[in-house]
Amino acid sequence: MSKAILNTELQSLLARKNLQQKELSIDAKISNSSMNGYVNQKHPVPVTKAVDIAKTNGDDLFISQMSYKYLGFIKSMDGPLAEICTTAELDIFQKMESEERKERKNRAEVLIVQSKIRNLENFEYDELKQYVLEFLDEIIVELAIVFSILKIIGMSIQEAVRIKMPEWIARKYMKG
Repeated sequence: MSKAILNTELQSLLARKNLQQKELSIDAKISNSSMNGYVNQKHPVPVTKAVDIAKTNGDDLFISQMSYKYLGFIKSMDGPLAEICTTAELDIFQKMESEERKERKNRAEVLIVQSKIRNLENFEYDELKQYVLEFLDEIIVELAIVFSILKIIGMSIQEAVRIKMPEWIARKYMKG
């Protein structure tokens, strides 16, 4: 997708960064009238303009929202719970989501192995689907915790990934 509606995300970004719309348009080199359309009138934002906003004033949450809007990739929690919960409170939800996933884990592991030697039945695919969806619940809360801690220490997710990448390459988690 080359364009996406980002008015809610932009309004939240302006509030989080305590910026005026005009400041955002100047920093990102986007005309004030275009920025007004993006923020207030639900005009679709070209990906190149969203990247300009992210580079000049974006934060981890805005960048994760962009990855979802433009690429369909996972984003961090940005709903009411994320806005009101502390890192410790988010950890309570992470534990809850982890327990829900673990309830399905043993059966999922068996089905994953069996899928290598036979075609799974539809109900078995559904069981695996439910397991992976529970896993996503857990991941989304964990990502919110990571972003919360990174905010406390004043580090972006990009910086953290840059620091960890050599280790991940050495462990063969990533390619160099």
